[in-house]
Amino acid sequence: MGIQAKGSKTAIIYDGETTFGTTRVAVDAHKLPFVSESLRQSRNLIDSQSIRSLRDTRAPARGNSEVAGDITVELDPYMGKLLFHALGTVSTTGSNPYSHTFTVYDLPPGITIEKQFTDLTIPEYFVYNGCKVNSMRVSVKTEGFIETSFSLMGAGETTSITSIDASPTDYSASAVGSAFNAFSAVIKEGGVQLGTVTEIEFTLENNLDGSVYVINGTGKRYSMPEGLAKVSGTLRALFDTMDQYNKAVNNTETSIEITISNGTGDGSAYNEKIIFQIDEVLLSPQSPAIGGPGGVLVELPFTAYYQDGASGSVFTVVLANTQTGTVVAH
Repeated sequence: MGIQAKGSKTAIIYDGETTFGTTRVAVDAHKLPFVSESLRQSRNLIDSQSIRSLRDTRAPARGNSEVAGDITVELDPYMGKLLFHALGTVSTTGSNPYSHTFTVYDLPPGITIEKQFTDLTIPEYFVYNGCKVNSMRVSVKTEGFIETSFSLMGAGETTSITSIDASPTDYSASAVGSAFNAFSAVIKEGGVQLGTVTEIEFTLENNLDGSVYVINGTGKRYSMPEGLAKVSGTLRALFDTMDQYNKAVNNTETSIEITISNGTGDGSAYNEKIIFQIDEVLLSPQSPAIGGPGGVLVELPFTAYYQDGASGSVFTVVLANTQTGTVVAH
């Protein structure tokens, strides 16, 4: 009898690609601590419509392969590679610690992701090539870790009994890789700190075109060009002022900035920091609802755009840690 794989014993590693859909020759994979994942390959079988003077059908034809799914993580300071692939470009300054500024641009070629089932009698490794980040969703609440979900689309799946990288870098093996948590979060709207926010969540959408298949005998996606980047979300706060609601009603431009730090936030080991910057935002008016005798909340959806914002991007992430720019940008 075989041994059933256990989720607690699995692992995910990932590395950037220089050519879409192809694992790099010199793999430098990072281990990815994760909460859950649904990345997998599926393929339709297309029924025959032939009429053959009997009611029995012919064998179905194979459809195209669909590689897609989400990976949910607790955001930590050493996931710079994923941020690079979610936004598109990065500029690095400093010298240990380093400051990485990610902005929206053309996406990199792709990511190779490997799921490892090492507790089986014969370990199995599922490799997904040509993966790109279709969307990234971040949720900051009053307590706990910063739940972040990366929605992925890919080109193809292969399986093996050996890993693409037998010794991936594992930042989570020490406290240096401690995940960010909401205790140290600071939220600013219009440059002013808000002390009454109960939750803020936002999503970056890359709008990948996953329909590009060609007749080449593989059934795999040939490419996944990205579309317009869209950033939107919702701000939830105690209803104690009309300031944000009036901005929404009057269509007044504002900004949102979220800073989360470990320790001092200077970027050294154990003191990392991340800043989410949205320079140009319009709030959508949504009057507060009274759900009962308790405290009233106001919930304001928002949409970002780029016209003349200081960062030059619809969405910017600044990450301070001990990784070099070379490690982050591939």
